[in-house]
Formats: sequence, C-alpha cells, structure tokens
Amino acid sequence: MQHRRLRSSLTLGTSLCALLLATPVLAQDLREAAGLTIFHINDIYIIDNFPELMTLIEEGSAGDATAIVTVGGDFLSPSLLSGLDQGQNMITMFNSIGVDYAVFGNHEFDFGPDIAAERIAESEFPWLGTNVLGADGEPFGGSVAYEMFEAGPYTVGLFGVLTPETAELSSPGENVEITDIYAASEEAVAYLQEQGADVIIALTHLTIADDRALAASIDGIDVILGGHDHDPMSIFENGVLIHKSGSDGEFLGTIHLAISESEGRDGPVVDVAPTSWEVATTSGVTGEASVQEIVDDFNQLLDEQLGVVIGTTETDLVSLRGSVRTEETTFGNLIADAMRAGVDADIAITNGGGIRGDTTYPAGSEITRRDVLTELPFGNVTVLMELSGADVRTALENGVSQVEDVAGRFPQVSGLAFTWDPAAAPGSRVVEVTVGGEPLDDSATYRLATNDYMAGGGDGYAAFTNGDLIIDASGATLMATMVSNYIEDEGTVAPTVEGRITRAE
Repeated sequence: MQHRRLRSSLTLGTSLCALLLATPVLAQDLREAAGLTIFHINDIYIIDNFPELMTLIEEGSAGDATAIVTVGGDFLSPSLLSGLDQGQNMITMFNSIGVDYAVFGNHEFDFGPDIAAERIAESEFPWLGTNVLGADGEPFGGSVAYEMFEAGPYTVGLFGVLTPETAELSSPGENVEITDIYAASEEAVAYLQEQGADVIIALTHLTIADDRALAASIDGIDVILGGHDHDPMSIFENGVLIHKSGSDGEFLGTIHLAISESEGRDGPVVDVAPTSWEVATTSGVTGEASVQEIVDDFNQLLDEQLGVVIGTTETDLVSLRGSVRTEETTFGNLIADAMRAGVDADIAITNGGGIRGDTTYPAGSEITRRDVLTELPFGNVTVLMELSGADVRTALENGVSQVEDVAGRFPQVSGLAFTWDPAAAPGSRVVEVTVGGEPLDDSATYRLATNDYMAGGGDGYAAFTNGDLIIDASGATLMATMVSNYIEDEGTVAPTVEGRITRAE
C-alpha cells in the first residue's frame, strides 16, 4: 500500500499536533473527516494462501491510498520450507503482497537472533519492536520502536509489543531483552501523542487475555491488531477494538476506521471509530497470478529439497502400521529420541498412530526429508510440559488400553521404559515403569515431550491436560522438522529395539 510514512525520528515539539495546540482553534479550522482501511494477518506458517490474500487486498483497497497491511507476528517458523531457508521465503511473500508493518512473534527467534536480524534487513517494511531490545538498549536488529504516517489530514502512530514468554518459547539469546509489555506500551502511547498522533494502533503478539488487559489498562490505544492466538476474533475491551485473523492466511481481517474532528470544550477533539470489521476466507478465491508464480517457485524448490539425503541408518527402521501400534519400534524410538532431545525433556511419548509410513527402511538406507514427512504428515508440533509421575503412569495405561484393536494411541517412548500385561484389564495393565533406570515416582514432576494433539487430550491422553505447558503449540517446532534436524545432525542413526516397551510373560 502506498502512503507517506513519518519516521519515528521526529523531534519532540515539532509535530503537527503541537503546532495546532499553539494556535487558537476556530470551528472553520476543524479538519475534514477521513478513513483508514487496515488489512491484517497473523501467525502465517505456509505460503499457499498468499495469492488469494493478494486478490482480497487488491479488491478491498481499490481507490484507497491510505490502506495498510499489517502482520501480527509468527512467520519465520515453523514450516518445512522455513526449515530449509530459515524463513527467507516468508519475507519474500510479505514483500510481494505489500506488507507495511509487522510485529515480532516468538517464532521469529527460532533460528536465533542473528537470523532474525538478517530477515529484518531483507524486509521492505519496518518491524515494530517497541519492547524487543538489543544489547545497546535500542530496538533489536534494525527494528523500530514506533512508526507514523498520514491518513488524510490525520497522523497515525503505531507501536508493537511481543510476549516476554518468548525467552522460554524460542531462542532470542541472552543479548535480546523483551521488556514489560505494559510499561513499554504506556511509554509508546505517550511518545506518539507528543509527536502528534491522532490515532494509535498497537500491533501485538500476545494472548487474548494480555491483549484485553492492555486495552483495559493503557489509555490512548484505539485499535489492537494481534497474533499468537490462532482463532479469528474481534472483540471490544474498554472501547478498544481487538482483532486477530486466525492463522496460515486462511482469513484476511479488514477493519475500516472513521477519523473525524469535533469542537471540544478545550479545543478540537479527534474521534476514532471502527465503522466495520470483517474476516474474509481465502477459500475459493482466485489467486493473483504474479504472487502465485512466486509460490509455485518456492514449492518446486521444496519438492527438490525434500529429496535431499539428510542421513543414513545403520539399522532397519521399522514404521509398519501393525508394529508402531502394538510394540516398540526402531522408527518410533528415533522419533521419540528426536523429540526429547529437541526440547531437552526427561521423557517423550508420542502416539504410534501418528507414524504413517507403514514400511521398513533397510539398514544402509539413505534417509531424505521426504521420508520423514511421509512418516509424520499431520503437521503436529512438539510441545513440552511438566507432568506428575502419576499422570505419566495414567497416560501409559491409556496407551496400552486398546492394543487388541491396533489403536493409534499406542505409545512410542524415549527416556523411560515400561512393562505391560496384555492379559490384565485395560486401566490396570502397566506393571512397571522406570525413568532413567529408576522407578517412576508418582509424586515427582517430569519434563515430558509430546505432540500438540496428545497434549490436548487426543487419542485418550486426558492425563496430559493436567500438565503445565512450558512450550505450547504456539511456540513449538514441527515434529517433522525436529526429526529431520536430529537425523541431519547425527549423520548416521542406528536405533534398536532395546526393551523400552516389554510385555509381561
């Protein structure tokens, strides 16, 4: 979108607002009403919907020179493509659809701060990092604290804040400080108002609870455009419109603001009102051709790269359906080991039903990324939680409760071993459990790696909903990426069936 930006280097006291306040205001001096259209997306992990997004943006901005496109964070990771180019593809896509402003999400630090800084430099739009500071105390890596632009006769100011939980959810490093969102927001609003901002927009990557608290506690914010939550939503809190557009570009949020000035007791008063807001699906939309070409090129590259060898196995890797759902397997051990190592957990449990290759890779086979994606096609991510030993035991009972039906809940594990009795009644089959060679302590707390589906109680793992999430789905890495990276780092893998899961005689 084309509009004139006023950079945050504006000097205090030289803004339009300051000049107006210094001059007596008469009724005829009131500025004419204006409008502002905002297109918003957030939490984008795939590129397939960008052509459709471009079509909707072009149709919605026809004749509107002040329309802007904003992004609510989380786009550099996780995806198979980003695993290859560390998020460069997403910057290309954002540049292609004319993104104007973006805020950091936690996933922007998944590849570390140096890569994040490289992606910022490649962007044709500013990143708002009001509370994301580098070692020098300035906004990190070339990001900016504030931005300003003109919408008709009015000045619009923006700032952006990121959840401090990023320090645990991702890898920002010790030289990146994510400061308190409320203090940073209060300072940002005060600064923008001093610079003459008539409208203030906050780009955030926070939970909806934090967004609502921000709206309730900081005066002066007119609109909050968020991310982090993956559901489309629009709500009002303390007169502030809070909007999020789902995830993966499946929806485009459109907000229309009416800006006007009226005579107040002490001078002109600017009124900002959302006149309409909607969420439009990209499903069924004809994609814009030039953007589709870029997507096709990236998908071709991905297809080529999926065939690249990432390692070799010295043992048979078994992912046969009848095996991963009834017994310990070598491929199950490999996946669980990669998950446990990837999040530094004590133990890992994943469901055999999520392993879909139904094949055997003979010893000596070369393993490709396509092989891993074939085995793990569902797009699940690896989450980390703290869970009691008692709940671990209950989860294992669930895992072996339907072996007779070859159910997908059968567990493939790492860091623990257990014995179960198929002759016992479901719910009473687990005979013995050890963690690191020591008996499972029901009262102890363990760091468990599992997938997001199971963490939500899927496949009967209700016990996992009792855990305290340390890395939830919003901060997690794709299982397929984690396993691919593990194999690539090892170079050669040689998992064996080693007695992690045994049947009682």
